Order: sequence, then C-alpha cells, then structure tokens
Amino acid sequence: MRWFLAFTLWCALAVSAGAQDAREVRLGFLALENDPRFDEDFAYARIALRPQGDTVTGVELAIADMKILTDARGFEVTLDEASVSEDALVAEAERMIADGAAFIIVDLPAAQVRTVAEAVGDRATVLNTTAPEDDLRRSCIPGLLHTGASDRMISDALVQHLARQKWTSALVLRGKSERDMARAAAFAEAAERLRIEVVETREFDLSTNPALREENNIMLVTGGLRDYDVIFIADDYGEYSRYVEYQSALPRPVIGAAGLVAQEWSWALERYGAPQVNSRFEDMSEDNRRMNWQDWSTWVAGRAVLTAYAKTREDSVEAVNDYMRSHRLSLDGSKGVPMTFRSWNGQIRMPILLTTSNAVIDIAPIQGFLHQSNTLDSLGQDEAEFSCE
Repeated sequence: MRWFLAFTLWCALAVSAGAQDAREVRLGFLALENDPRFDEDFAYARIALRPQGDTVTGVELAIADMKILTDARGFEVTLDEASVSEDALVAEAERMIADGAAFIIVDLPAAQVRTVAEAVGDRATVLNTTAPEDDLRRSCIPGLLHTGASDRMISDALVQHLARQKWTSALVLRGKSERDMARAAAFAEAAERLRIEVVETREFDLSTNPALREENNIMLVTGGLRDYDVIFIADDYGEYSRYVEYQSALPRPVIGAAGLVAQEWSWALERYGAPQVNSRFEDMSEDNRRMNWQDWSTWVAGRAVLTAYAKTREDSVEAVNDYMRSHRLSLDGSKGVPMTFRSWNGQIRMPILLTTSNAVIDIAPIQGFLHQSNTLDSLGQDEAEFSCE
C-alpha cells in the first residue's frame, strides 16, 4: 500500500510538473465566412447538393487523437480558429501569426488560399485542405502545403479503374463553370497518360432558359455517337449529374460527379482503422454527422503538424517544418499506407477512394499500377512532368 501511494504521488507530481512546463503549440484554422462552396441553402427540390458541416471539427479530432503524444512531449495544443469575410482573411492570418501560430490550416477556395499564402510568405506554413486546383500546386508557393487531393490525382484514380476494367473510351460531359472545365481538363490529361480515348467532350448548361432544354436533354447530350465505354461528368454543383444515370442514350456506367466518385474519404471505408475514425468524428461533430472528404483533409492537416511536433527531436518551428516535409513523416491517414508530402509541389501523397453513395469499390493506386520510386506518385503530376508556373 505504501508503494502504491508513493507511486500515485509521484505520478501526480510528474503530471503537475509537466503542466507547469508545457510549451504551447498554437494551430491556426482559417475559413471563409459564408463560403459559397458550402452554402447550406444551395439545394434544389430540398436536396442538399454540397457537403454540410464545419470542417474545424476535423482539426479538433486531430488534436484529441494526438493528445497522448503531444502530452508526452510536454506540448499544450491551442486551436486558434476564425471564420471571416474575404476582405479580412489576410489580416486574420497576420493576427494568428502575431499570436504565435506557425501553422495555419485553411478551408478556403483556391483564390483565397493563394492570397493568404502569398501574404504570409515564410512566416508560417499554410495547409490547404479543400482547394483541389492543379494550378495552385503549380504556383509553387514556398510556404504552402496541400492535404486535399488535386484534380489530377482524382482523375488519375478514376482512369486507373477504367484501364483495369478495360474500359478504353469515354464520353466527357462538362458544365460551363471554371471548376467543371478544370475537372474535365484534368481527366483528359489522365486519360492520355493511360491511353483512354476521349471520344468527345460535350457541354451542358444549368440555366433555366427554356431555349436550352434540348441542349440539356440527357438522351441528346449522350447520343449520336457510335460507341463509348463510360460517361465521365465534370459537374461541380452536382445538379445535372444526378439525373444522367439510367437516362443515357447507351447503357453505360457513369463516373466523376455521379456514379463512381473518386475522393479522399468515405464513411463506408471499413479497413485500416477507418471505422474508428468515423465513429470518433461522429461523436465529436454536431448532429453526429458523417465524416466527409473535407473533414478528413483538415484532420490530416492537424495530424501532420502535431506528428511532426511529437516526433522531431528539436522544438524549433524550423525543425518541425523540416520534419513534416521530409520522408521521415510517415503520416497515418487510416488508409493503409504511410503518407508524406511531395517535395516538388507540397502535395501530400495519399490513396484515393473510388466510391459509390454507400460503398468503397476500390482504392487507388490500383494493384498493378507501379511507380519507380513511390506507387502513390502514380496519382497526380509526377516530378518528371511537373514544372512551376
């Protein structure tokens, strides 16, 4: 009993001393107030078309998950979160840096990511979680990292599935928005890499103009061609694509914005500890909502920073940054392989899930698609084909 009491007292003193000596790690999280990408009112016929929920929950989950390791290293993690208007983004990032945040996780559209990262410069590392644009990666902004997948990574995952299935030709349908055109362009690049033929690219229009009804008629938009194996749809809003399945001129599978979708995460993933991650997220989130790919990206961004703090032998921000960008990182994203950041564009290497509405069909890189140094680099622009703009 005396030994037990002495041990208990020692533990209490150790915890107390650790609390007194705790060093603060301040994580910034910056989002856009009334972000149009996640507009809760953007729906048709009462069907929500965009992901709902606050992505800061992913960072909060990362902090909770990493607490044992950060406590052991004597770190106290503080989350400095803000959601502000577009005009206030730079000023808020400056304020976070002044308050001690050396890493700022951002859930912003591409243009605002660029603005914040360029304004911050080398005073902090900005982690982009939800802007998939390839041109943002090609900008090679030194302090910018990406935990959300790029358009090209998403397209490469889909094209690998087509090649494996021996579906060698695709009809591409795209909307008229910049995002739709970017997605279609990324798919064309990925298809060319694996010799998938794009038989034709056709546009649709979400306008309610009665004169465009025939132009948007699915049977007409998908018809008039001799043959193709699959329909790829680039539809950022998701409104047109949800009607295409079962109404095409030829009975063909649909991929891209509907049907088979490539994305960073799915609640339906049943391996690699994913069910536990999903359960913890649901418990932590408002209304017990399911974890979507945006939440996974913010979660991984938080884990990347805190893993580097916990495992590097030095406490300086420079050492943490170097560790996080090196091959030593070995980040666990509950997708079966360790992840690291690419040196040439700051993009995190990751598997991409090929999913339906309620199942994971496959995980890319698909077996048989190899790479000379890292199989994950078969997704997205490889170093040999990459150049900064």
